[in-house]
Amino acid sequence: MRRLRYIVSLTLVSMVLAAPQLRADENNDYYLRFKTSWLYMQQVYEQLNQRYVEDIDPYPLIRAGINGMLSELDPYTVFLEEDGQRQLRIMTTGKYGGLGMEIGLRNKRITVIAPIDNSPAQRSGIRAGDMVDKVDGGSTRGMNVNEVSKKLRGKIGTQVTLTIVRPGLSEPFDITLTRAQIVLKDVGYSGFLKPGIGYVSLNSFTDKSVQEVKSAIAALQKEAPLTGFILDLRGNPGGLLESAVKIVNIFVPKNELVVSTKGFREKEYKFYTTEDPILPDVPLVVLVNGGSASASEIVSGALQDLDRAVIVGEDTFGKGLVQKVFTLDRHKQVKLKLTTAKYYIPSGRCIQKKDYAKDSEVILHDSLQTGQHTFFTKNKRRVLDKGGVYPDVEVAGDSISLPLMQLIRSNMIFNFAVRYHQEHPEWERQPVMDDSVMARFNAYLRAQHFQYQCACNSDLERIRAYVTKKKLSEKANELLARLEDMLRLKTEQDALKNQAQIREFLHLEMIETFFGRRERNRVSLQQDRQALKALDVLQNGTQYRTILAIK
Repeated sequence: MRRLRYIVSLTLVSMVLAAPQLRADENNDYYLRFKTSWLYMQQVYEQLNQRYVEDIDPYPLIRAGINGMLSELDPYTVFLEEDGQRQLRIMTTGKYGGLGMEIGLRNKRITVIAPIDNSPAQRSGIRAGDMVDKVDGGSTRGMNVNEVSKKLRGKIGTQVTLTIVRPGLSEPFDITLTRAQIVLKDVGYSGFLKPGIGYVSLNSFTDKSVQEVKSAIAALQKEAPLTGFILDLRGNPGGLLESAVKIVNIFVPKNELVVSTKGFREKEYKFYTTEDPILPDVPLVVLVNGGSASASEIVSGALQDLDRAVIVGEDTFGKGLVQKVFTLDRHKQVKLKLTTAKYYIPSGRCIQKKDYAKDSEVILHDSLQTGQHTFFTKNKRRVLDKGGVYPDVEVAGDSISLPLMQLIRSNMIFNFAVRYHQEHPEWERQPVMDDSVMARFNAYLRAQHFQYQCACNSDLERIRAYVTKKKLSEKANELLARLEDMLRLKTEQDALKNQAQIREFLHLEMIETFFGRRERNRVSLQQDRQALKALDVLQNGTQYRTILAIK
């Protein structure tokens, strides 16, 4: 242990010696601050090593120092150990060794949300609502989703035994599954929203995104000629830059600038389209929202700047930072994912919001200058660089009412759909959300003693506790009781007012339980006001050309 401490101490000294070797007259203040800060770190470690009351393991201590240092920068510069590297690989390839089922926490139990099509989980009969009670004999009680996911994933070809608790069965049962390569699909759903109007939702940008989108377009073209196309990037957090450039290339000619990257210490790199597009002239709408980030913003922003697509929806996230991964230890796969530059789309604007550096004492703001400067698209439309991509046609997404949110959080809708599937398999023949189903659902809520809560319920609890603690007069208790009755009545009225939304969401949950997520996506798009607006724009050629300033 002493030898390891000596090595760590030498490492700190070497960091000081590796500081920028500036001449005394060249930014001398910067060099002195750099040298002093590293010496402080060395001295703090030496004092801990020599005097701390307990024996210290240096690795987690230094790791905490690294993470603390990185926390002063942007949220995407992170220290990756072995598990982090595995997560990075899943994000960039969409592949992992596992069982193929989405899990979540329901009523404090690890519950299967949905098995992935053609996965070991689906082939073995695992279904929505099953609870994973044990993994290889070890209980999952008290574990979070990430901890259980680690146990389920592993080397392809290895086996894992699950103990399943299934609603409706009196006893748990064991099932042994063989891990396989699970390939997460980037294209969530594709189809026609109207005759000739194709639709593809893209969930992420991995190394297979482009081929999946092209295959989806080819399948649509086999059905019917495309007279319009909707690319849905809502909720897409991004991924590989190369995939983003190639997605843009599906719609614009070769040799068009898509994005460039520039950093304070990195030269500028430019990325162009390299192939002939497969949909060069089909009218195009891109759907975005606050969950569209990074590569999604490159695609939507580039298509907006090139006047190739109308952007519909809500403002995007504003993540325009470029990361590179540097290996620190090849044997242990320890890496540093480091932000090195920013993304700039064809008009010259940066899509990064300035939020992460706003109050930083570490980042020198002169190197981060972005703001609401005016830029112009290819057709001379005015755009701003205020962070993110702003839609040409703003349409707010559907908001979830408080009563519906309470039903979702308490798993009432999910649990009812699972039970109904078990007790009424005949619903599959006529999947209509009629009054009898809603009556059964409301009866289920009563049986579960579910009550809608007022938004101010926590405030009421504090007032009630205060009245009790201070032993206030009986009059105060009467007033409080009257207030509670009034709020309870208001809460019940709100629930009745939102019955249509509750009914719609319950219908979608049951569609997914009976028929799978693809069918849920198809049905939900028929009620999606952002998607319906995209349809309207594509079907109105004059509006489409006016928005894009096409002469």
